[in-house]
Amino acid sequence: MIKIKKIPLFLTLFLGVITMAFAKDTKKEEVVIEDPALYEDQMLELDPLEPLNRGIFVVNTFLDGLLIRPMAYAYEDLVADVIKDRVSNVLSNLEAPITFVNDLLQGEGTQAMNTFMRFVINSTFGLLGIFDPASEIGLDLKENDFGTTFRRWGIGAGPYIILPLLGPSSFRDLTGDVALYFTDPYYVHARIHKKRFLTYSRLGVKGLTARHKLLDVTDEMDKTADPYAQYRILYMQNRKIIDAIESSAVPDDIIAVSDDTAFETNSSPN
Repeated sequence: MIKIKKIPLFLTLFLGVITMAFAKDTKKEEVVIEDPALYEDQMLELDPLEPLNRGIFVVNTFLDGLLIRPMAYAYEDLVADVIKDRVSNVLSNLEAPITFVNDLLQGEGTQAMNTFMRFVINSTFGLLGIFDPASEIGLDLKENDFGTTFRRWGIGAGPYIILPLLGPSSFRDLTGDVALYFTDPYYVHARIHKKRFLTYSRLGVKGLTARHKLLDVTDEMDKTADPYAQYRILYMQNRKIIDAIESSAVPDDIIAVSDDTAFETNSSPN
């Protein structure tokens, strides 16, 4: 039986992680795939656990509708845009050390220096990341993580999985999340000093802001005949799992994958 004192942990983890895989500013018209059945054969290979995944997806969706989505709409309605921007800036700044490490692991020296300078400038002149003066002088934000590093090292994604409470992932990305937890200075500090509230608060705020950004996307996808298939394709494109396939799982004329965008779809696939 789950102890009462553990419930906040599970709720915070759910809030903090379930939307991470979809946290892209993606236009609605670029998200919905008109006919997910076009990719059925490819998805059978990538999603061998589909029956189990669908069951977990139903539970996660129920919990999202019960708790997370209402909180995201409250955040939209009650929090001023300027505050939302400041919160996003702080979260991005906290992620800079791990981004820097992954830039180095991928051999991206120039990008690593860019990330390092962003962190220094925003942590000082930007008041711990509340403001983003680095972008104003041309040091643009570029996200990076261990999942991307493992992919560039040639490590296969493994099966697509839906984790209870935590949402979409793959064996590769799950390993990346574990590596993040044990190497991120913020989480290491919280663990050493036994300040779990620091971990919970960051995950919770990060999840809330990510869920808020995706309200239009998820509302549109949930109207489709098979939301599970829609989310699966979005996740696989967004995390570049498609690169693990020897031959393209999705025709290039239907979905074009690039390094800096989730994916784009043609309005009338052949």
